[in-house]
Parts: sequence; C-alpha cells; structure tokens
Amino acid sequence: MAGGLAGSDVMRFQNSLVDLMLMVGLDENTGLIPEQKGMESKKIMDSLFELKFPPQVLSAVSSNTMMHFFPHPRQDFDYPLQQSDLQHQLLKSTNVYHTMDAIPKSKFNKGVHQSRIVQRSTSVAPGSISRHMATRRPFGHIKKSVYASTLANSQQFPIPDEVIKSIQYFCFPDELQIVDHKAETLTHFLVLTNIHGDKTYATCITFYRPYIVEKEFDGNLVLHPDSSRNNWTDKSNRVRCFIPLCCVLISKYPYFETMKESLSYMVHLIETRPDDMYTYIKLFSHKLTMTPTPPAGRVAIEYSIQDVSFIISPSQEAEKQVIDIPLYLPFLIFPPDEILRIISAILVEHRIVFVASNYALLTIVMESFLNYILPFEWKYTYVPILSSKSLELLEAPGTFMMGCHSKYKEEVTQVGGLVMVDIDEGLLSINPEQADDARSTRSGDSDSIEDLLDIPEIPEGAANLFTKVCQKAKFQFDLVDVQRPSYFDLKKERSFRRRKIQTLNDFIVSGCLELMVNLFRSVVTETRVEFKRFNKQAYLDSKSGPEKSFYEKVLKTSMFKKFLKDRINDKTDYWVKLEVKTRPQAKMSDNGPTVPSRRPQLRKQSSVAITPQKASPSQSSPVFRMPDIGDRVIDYLKNTITCLTTAVQKSQHFQERASYIYLLGMCYLACNKLTLALENFISLAAIDAQILPEQVVQQICQQMADSEVQKLTDRPEFHALPDLLSTVTTETIHPSHRKFEESINLPEKDLYFDDFVECVSVLEMTSDTDTIGRLFRALVPTQIHQNFIDQETFASFMHCWKENNKQCLSLGISDEDLLEAECVLKVSSLCKTDYGTGRVTLTDRRLCFVKDISTELKEITRLSKIAELEKKTMYSFLKQVKVLRIKSKEGSRFTAWLKEERDDFCLLIEEMWAGKIVCESTKDIHAIQKAAQNVLLVDAVLQSGLDEETAHHGNREEAARQLCFYKKYREEGHHNVPTETKEVLQNRIDPNYGERERKTVHALLYTPGVPEHSISPRLWVGLGDGKIKVYNASHWLLESEFVQTKQSVTCLVAVDKKHVWAGSYGIFIIDIETIRSNKTLMDHQEIVMDIVSIDSGRYAFTASINGIIMKWDVQKLTQAQPAIRLEDVRDLRSIKYYQGHIWCGTWQRIIKVNDSGQILQQLEFTLVDPKYRPVEMDCFLILEAEYADEKDEIWAGCRREGEILIWEVDSKEPSRRISINCRGISDMVIQDRRVWAGSKDGQIYIINSETKKPFRTLQAHDDAVRSLCNAENRYILSGSGSSDGKIAIWTPNDTRTESGTYLGI
Repeated sequence: MAGGLAGSDVMRFQNSLVDLMLMVGLDENTGLIPEQKGMESKKIMDSLFELKFPPQVLSAVSSNTMMHFFPHPRQDFDYPLQQSDLQHQLLKSTNVYHTMDAIPKSKFNKGVHQSRIVQRSTSVAPGSISRHMATRRPFGHIKKSVYASTLANSQQFPIPDEVIKSIQYFCFPDELQIVDHKAETLTHFLVLTNIHGDKTYATCITFYRPYIVEKEFDGNLVLHPDSSRNNWTDKSNRVRCFIPLCCVLISKYPYFETMKESLSYMVHLIETRPDDMYTYIKLFSHKLTMTPTPPAGRVAIEYSIQDVSFIISPSQEAEKQVIDIPLYLPFLIFPPDEILRIISAILVEHRIVFVASNYALLTIVMESFLNYILPFEWKYTYVPILSSKSLELLEAPGTFMMGCHSKYKEEVTQVGGLVMVDIDEGLLSINPEQADDARSTRSGDSDSIEDLLDIPEIPEGAANLFTKVCQKAKFQFDLVDVQRPSYFDLKKERSFRRRKIQTLNDFIVSGCLELMVNLFRSVVTETRVEFKRFNKQAYLDSKSGPEKSFYEKVLKTSMFKKFLKDRINDKTDYWVKLEVKTRPQAKMSDNGPTVPSRRPQLRKQSSVAITPQKASPSQSSPVFRMPDIGDRVIDYLKNTITCLTTAVQKSQHFQERASYIYLLGMCYLACNKLTLALENFISLAAIDAQILPEQVVQQICQQMADSEVQKLTDRPEFHALPDLLSTVTTETIHPSHRKFEESINLPEKDLYFDDFVECVSVLEMTSDTDTIGRLFRALVPTQIHQNFIDQETFASFMHCWKENNKQCLSLGISDEDLLEAECVLKVSSLCKTDYGTGRVTLTDRRLCFVKDISTELKEITRLSKIAELEKKTMYSFLKQVKVLRIKSKEGSRFTAWLKEERDDFCLLIEEMWAGKIVCESTKDIHAIQKAAQNVLLVDAVLQSGLDEETAHHGNREEAARQLCFYKKYREEGHHNVPTETKEVLQNRIDPNYGERERKTVHALLYTPGVPEHSISPRLWVGLGDGKIKVYNASHWLLESEFVQTKQSVTCLVAVDKKHVWAGSYGIFIIDIETIRSNKTLMDHQEIVMDIVSIDSGRYAFTASINGIIMKWDVQKLTQAQPAIRLEDVRDLRSIKYYQGHIWCGTWQRIIKVNDSGQILQQLEFTLVDPKYRPVEMDCFLILEAEYADEKDEIWAGCRREGEILIWEVDSKEPSRRISINCRGISDMVIQDRRVWAGSKDGQIYIINSETKKPFRTLQAHDDAVRSLCNAENRYILSGSGSSDGKIAIWTPNDTRTESGTYLGI
C-alpha cells in the first residue's frame, strides 16, 4: 500500500477516491517541439496541423502536493487552496497556467521564459515525477536544514512508478496533434498494471484550449494563450490553433463513471472561465483526493463540488471490485452466441485483441467481460488501449488481452493466432496461424496449433440459460425515454440513469454468476478440502461429448487453478454462496461414506436457473454526505469523524454500522491516530470481518513499537487484537504451489497409521476413523508384530480395490436398469446359475444377474427379502463344485455355481445384508452406505491376500472378517431395539463420521425453511471441537461441512429469520442463507453458555459462565444496555426469559433477575438423602400452565441424581419431585404437555406434565444425552456424548399414553 502510516507529516486517506491527478499535453512553457527533430521554425509554422508532438506531463497533484514540471520542476505552494483564497482567485479571473501567479516571479528567468519554445530539448521523465512529488518542500520559508529532516517523514508517492512511466502516450493513444478548430471533448479509460500485477485505474478527459502561435522578428516561434476571439487580417506571422490538454484521474478503484462525471463538470467550469483553469484543478484535486471510498456493503458516499453532488456507490461483495460501468453495452453490441464465444475464449486463455473505433468502448467492453467471468480472474498481460507506439506488443509471445483502434485492424489481422473481437461489427474471428509464427502461446503446453486456435463451445445447458439473460440485458435508454417526460432537473436525470444502470448491472451480474456456477458447480463434488485434493480425472470422466473438450482446456488454465485453489482452501465468496443456495438436492453430501459409483457413466449435474424473470429495482443505499473541506484539513477530518460517530449511533442495521466504523478507522488513520484507528478496526472485525482492511491493520501494528502493541492487548477493548494479527499473518503466508488436481500416487514407503489414514481417505476408500483402524489391523496381522503396513501390501491392496472398481464399471449396466443412487459393488466371474450362464452382481440394494454377452440386469432378490444364505457342495461331471443358494422370504431360491469364490462372495453378501437389517432396525440411514464401503474394503483385502508377498496372505479370511462390522454387530444382537423405541425413532445420523475423534453433540437447533429464498428446513449441530454442521432436515443430508468456532459450541439459537447465533468463546453470527459466519461478538471474556432471543428477534440476551449477561440489539449488533453482572456466580449454565424477567440456572440455584440485574428470587436445590453432595443442577425449563387456575412451573434436572425438582414460579420450595432410575438428568425439552428428559445413561424419559410420571422410556444412545431440541413439534432431536456421538430423530406424536392408547399423528 502506498503512503506512510505512522510518522507521516501529511494527512490523507488510504482509501481515497483519487490518488493523483495529472495534466498532460502542451502549453506555452513546453513549447512546440515536434517528434521529427531538427525542423526549422518556418517549416513548423507551415505544417503545424500535420505534425505530431510528444505530449508532456505538465502538472501532478496529490492530496497535499502540486508540482509543475515546465519550464523546470517546482512546487505550487498555494496548494491546497484555502476557501478565502479560492474566492479571491475566482474573482481575480487570472490564469495560474498563464501568469504563474502561484509561484513567485523572482524564480523565473524572463529570457528563458520568452524563448523556451524553441530551446527546450528534453522532457521531464515520467518516472521522475514520483521523486519530485515525494521530496516536496512543505513550506516555502523552511530552511534547508529543517527541510532535509522533514523529508525523512514525508509520505511516499501514492502511485507506483511503473504506472505513470508511459502515461502520456496512453493519454494520447493516436499521438498529440494541434487542430485549427475546437474539437469535441472526449473521455477514455485506462487500466494500468505494475510488475506485481496490481491494477490502477485512470479516467482521462481531453479538451482543447485556444492558443496563438506567433513568429517573432528573430524567427523564433512563441506560443500564447488566446483569450480573445478576434480574426486577424495578418496571418503570415501568427496562427490561431487549439491544443489538446488531457486531465487524468488515477485511482486504486475502478470508479470510471464517477471520475468521468467529476472531470466533466470540472472541464465545464474551465471552459466557462478559462482563466481560472488551475484554480478549478486545485479545487477538484483536493476534494477528490481527500474523499474516501466506501467499503463493500450498504453505505454510499456523497461529496459536493460547487453545489453539484456526486455519489460513490459501494461494492456489493467484499471480494469484488466495485462495478462503475454500464455492463449492458456488450449485449447491445454482440449477439448471444458471440458473447458466449468471447467468454469461452477468455476462459481458455487465448490471445485476444479487441478493436473499436471508440477508445472509450475498448476499456468498458473489456472490463465488462472480465466482470462476466468472475470469480475467474485474468492474470496475464492486460492492456485495454494500445497506443500507436506500442502496437508491436501484439506480436509478443504468451497470453494477453489487448485493445486497439480499428484503424489498426489490418495490422492486427496479420498477427497469426490472435482471437480478434471487432466491437464495431459485433463479431469474433480467429487469425490463421502464420507458417513462420507457429509457436505455442504458453510455455510448457504441448497442444497442437489447431487445438490452440479452437474456441470450445460453452456447455449447452448453462449456455441456454445464459441466452435468456442476454435477451433481457439488451437495454436501450431511448426506448425508455419515449414514455418519460423531458427532464429539466439535471440532478433528477442523473439519479434516474444511475439507478437504472445499477438495476441492470445487478441483473447482469446475477445472470453471469449463475453461468459460472452452472459451469463449475461439480468442481465442489470432486474437491476434498480436508486433504487439499481435487480429483481431476473423475471430474473429466463426468463430462462427455463437446463439453469435455471445453473442460479439458479450461482445467489447464491459470485462472482455473486459482479458482480451484480458493475452493480447496474453502474460501467463502459470492460464488460459493450462490452454489450453496442453488445446490441440487441430489448433490448434497449424505454425511456418510462416499461409495465410488459403479455406473458406466456418472450422472450429469443439471444447471439451475435462479435469474429472476424481471429485474427488480436496486435497493437504495444509505448515503453518507461528506462535509466541506474548509480551510484546514484537520478540521475537515474532525468534522467527518463527528458525522460518522453520529451515524454509527443512529444506524439501525449492523451492515450500515460496519461501513461507518470502517470509515471511522480510515479517518483516524488519516489523522495519524493509530490507536483509535486500531480500536475501530477491531470493532469492525467483530461485526463484519469481510470488509476488514487486514493489511492496514498489520501495517499499523508494524509502525507501533512491540511494547506499545503489548500494552494495547492488555486493555479489554483490544483483547481480540492477537487473534486478529495471527489471522492476518496466516493469510499472508503463501502456501507451496501444490498441484491439487493431480491424483494421488502410490506411496513409495511403508505406511504408519497417520500416513495410512491420510492415504486411504484421499483415495476415498473410507473416511471413518473406526473403519480405517479395523482396516489397518486387518492388513497388519498381530503375529507379525509391526506397527506399519509395508509398501508391497498396500500396493497390492490398492490395486485390487481399483481393479474391482474398473470391473464394475466395465459391466456396462445402463442407468435405466439401476435404482436411484444404486451402486454396483461386486461382480462375480462367469458362472452357471439357475438363470443361465452369467455373472452374479451385488449392489447396495439387491442381488442381480447379468447374462453373458448382455448388459441387462435381472433382479434376483432385494437384500431386505433375503431369508437365508446356504453354502452347499454339488456335483458336476463327477466334480465337487461350491455353490451358493439364496433363499428369499417369498420362498424363491437362486443357486449360483461360484466355485472357489463362493466363500468370499458369500461373506460380501452377508455384510451387505447385515447392513440393511441394521439400517431398518436402528433407523441408521447411513448403515447401508457404510456396509457398502465395508464390502469394497473386504473384497480388496480378500483379493490382495492371494498375493504371497502381502502381510496378510496366510490370514486373509480372518483379516476380512475383522472388517465385517455389521455382520458381527447383527450376530451379537446390538441391532435389536425395544419396540417402544422403534415406534418413535425415525432416523439416526452421525455428525462425527470422518472425524479423527468422536465429539459430543453439545447443541442442536432446527430452523424452518424459507421457500421464497430456496432455503430448506435445517438441523444445526454444534460439536465439542467447535464445529457446526448443518443438515437438510427434509432428507437429513449434510448441506455444509462445518462452520468453525472456538473450541466447544455450547448453544445455537435462531435470533431472527436470517441469523443463527452460536455460543462459544465469543458469539459467532451465521447467515442462515449462506451458512457462513463473518461476524463475531467478542465482548464476553469467558465462554458463552446460553443465548435467548426476545421481542420477535429484536433483542437477544447472552450469558457467559462467569455470570455476565448482555442484552444485544440484533440489527445493530450493539449492546442495548449495560451488562448485568451476577455477583459470586462462576457456574452459570443456562438462562430463560419469562414474563419480562431473566431466569438464570447455575449448578447450585436458579436466580430470577430483572433487566437491570436486580435479584428478585432464588431457588435452592435440596434433596432429602442425596447420593452426591453438593446437589447440582444440569438443566431447567419453565412450563407454562395450561389453564387459568393453574400456576406456571419450573422443572430442574439434577446433575448427578435421577431427580427432577418442580417449583411453582412464585414459591421458594419444590412442590414435587420426580424420581428416575438413572445417573443424572442432562437436558430437558417441552413438547406439547410432555417433558422429554435426557439422562446420562443414554435414555430419554417422556413425562406427563400433569401426572408428573414417566410413561415411556426410549433407548436413545450409547452415551449420555447431551442435547435435546424440539423441531416445532414435528420432531424431537437428541444428541449424545462423544462415545456415541450420534443424533437421533424422534417422531413425538407417535407415542402411547400410560393406558396404552395410541396417539396417531
């Protein structure tokens, strides 16, 4: 980042709208020296309008310095202008540019001034501009010694040298020419790139000023500004002409239209009062360089110059630059097919040249296409406008995207291998490769020339949807203006056009993002974030036909690799948000083992259209109006800080508040108040981490002494600083460039357990830790006495696993013959059967038969219908043959003469059959998939065990039996579930699948769906390691892998319809739609134990274990009142909000307090003869009375006793006790008039709230019930301790009363 932070003697914004203004052209100080050297004055005079002149940088203006470079470099000490000086100079009507009244006359040599037109022989090198600007002398009267010391603290030049080295030639791409009449004022735009790839954006406006070229008596030519409009009769010695002057605004942000508006107004004022040109330049430069840009979000910034207002709109996404151009123009120029071809050419990184007769269109169109392909980012040479002096760059090797005038179209067509996009004609063409120019455009590529010149077609499904966007994006203002009255209010007209363009831009951005999501959605399917791996081959195998060629080319590009790196690093950006929102149901993870598909082709993923049929008006952003600058910059900054502070206090939405806090931090930074700036940025990190300027925070801390930073971290408001710095440091460390898309190679070493876990997981054999452990022990028999798997054993095992996969795929079974999501697991050798000669096929659903020389699948029986597997020996031609007889429950039999593979095949069927039985008995929806994965591993163990070189060769049957988990589980009877439990149990899911260690399910939350936003009902699961996993509650499929918090997740609460708050060490605020957290409230010093939402989501109470309770304004994310501190409380467990009071549960008592923290009531826990002392509570709830003559009740479960104590809300002593035979009550939840109480024995007791008696006991888990959740009376959800670590889903209405009466749904 340019510019100093601490120690700077200047005040400027790090996020200023404009960094630098340049004036480029010719004037009376530069003279008229043509490019052709050695010309005489007479010849110059005669051919004045045919000659070309090299443009010069005349002046440069930053936020605090103005330099003139002719006749010699010098600082303008009247910049910045004071308000009184401004009015004075405007009244004087004198031209600084003509009279140089801003610089003392004594500093000029009059003789040089009069003759410099013909004597100047050198130009000011643009690269030296930064040196002159950075070594400015702040005040004309400072002595040299003082001046020298001041230089050490002067700010750096805001623009890199590379950016302005050739700026004058891009200002005049067709070279500077003098004209005999006043030409039209024109604008164009530049994108300048430095050696690091950082882009700088420039807006240029070129206007013409009248001059008189006069030939003096000595033959020299003298140039004078012409303020008169007289026509001379004597034209022999003087010529009236117009010389172009280009004003350039350079910025780090692409605010092309905003800068164009400002420049246009400035030129309008200059042409109205030409003598005040430099006064206006100073006025506009200072205002634009001292105006900040808003962060991504909701708040726009308005600034005014001479009573005309300008709006700086924010970017809608933190990861994207602002869009300040009309994106609809390419849709008016190109037909949809050509737009898709251009996008394809960019995505495959062709060498592309845009040509147009309008320089301004070049940048606008090229920038539009780069916005269309986001999040892909063009990383090669990018020059939207080539000057006439740089056309040779078109012949450069390598990938690039350039633009040039259509007058050079003939030269462009002579360069072979270029993709030429003709903006005037609306066509794309490919230049044929010349024989002497046949070379690869990218080093290291082995593609043929034909392949390189080919532009693959965008896949049909995504292209068809995008074509609809193209039709709607053809917007014509003239068509709209037909029905509009004529506007005479310029402000209203500008506002109308701005809103209309913004609305259309939003529509186009949405449609283009939809295209990119549809094109690359399946990348997520083949990406393993935990192992930093992308299965490139599987991804390409899922494509077919013409689309495969497209993906083969795109996957080789640098843009795709950058996109893939973001996906592998689990980056949450706008692409991910839309992908998650529109993810097809069938593609969601099932939180179970991923069984490799045994289908001949993978099912293609359909595109999803989300673009609205009609573009809705863009929501108006809140506008922050910048105050007037005034005479002193410090006063201007103080006024801005005051206005921003007021805006923070009045803001009603946290996103608005985040934007104001961001701007506050930048203002304090501009004032060199680093501590206050850092404090605001820390607050910003808690509200919206996405817009946090991390590099600015890091640089502030680097400017401060270590001791000063340490003192800050000791202060309560800075306690989050170390975490913030560690995050910034981690993100700035660039990881090694690993080829993520490459498939894993066979390890060339023996595998110890940790290496084995990673290798098996990456190969997608299994991710379950228990299964991996069993597999490791199976491949390392105990008699060998080694703790690793030798390389030969694993190589043989992996080979057999892959061969089985190939064999299943080679069977050629069509999708029509398979059930939905059915997978082929094992295919037998050719054998004799009751159905004829063929192959027995095992899938995860059934047993089938495939006849020889056929791909038709004939069902033998469903797994659920198998009654018995009988291994027999039969005779065939006097030989004993091993056969397998399968009996179904319907009485049918099937016999297969499997010979030597009978026992192995029978073992595989038994494991899959047992998995089906366990699934049906325990309602574990993942048991079938886990059993299927076991079958694949067992088969690989059996087949590799035939190799004498493997460690388990002599023990392969025993090794295989170790992996048959469900066969053993069934034989031991663990699948038998009590009838009353089975009636209520609907499903089980395992959130710990794939984790190295099983964790406790501490928190459960159900959120209903929002159909209008395509949000399904969801189950949120908080685990003991700080992960939050989210499931689709319609099918219990995993939607989002996890949101990471700090350590354990203690509670989950939907505070409103848009956000879930997660309590941990801090409060993590998760967006329900995107399932991402960018906001964290860190005001609690200890772990947050409970959260309660009140007043329909307007406020929320949060409580930490140390007895601190805070009330939050949910929209503002600010504390609504001072925190409540419960004295002597160090074990606060939970809180409830009831009838305007807060009820706080600790281990020893329940405390009732009001909103101000005053204790109103205390309920003590007492038992007659407790087993453990002290008596402690683990949970409590408040049960409202059903009838008016009844009283509300408080139920509390004892932590280490099977007791539930019940108080009436206004009493001090328990009115009832419920005794339960268990080790303790861990959680309770209300469902209608029943109380579900979870115990530490893993059982759930359903208690009648009227009789106070348990009438149903459910065998829920193999560990303590740690969490319960009522899903709007549709389900009761229970989560268990780490030994079990599963979630059970219960149907609450499928219960019986004490009398046994069945209560149907």
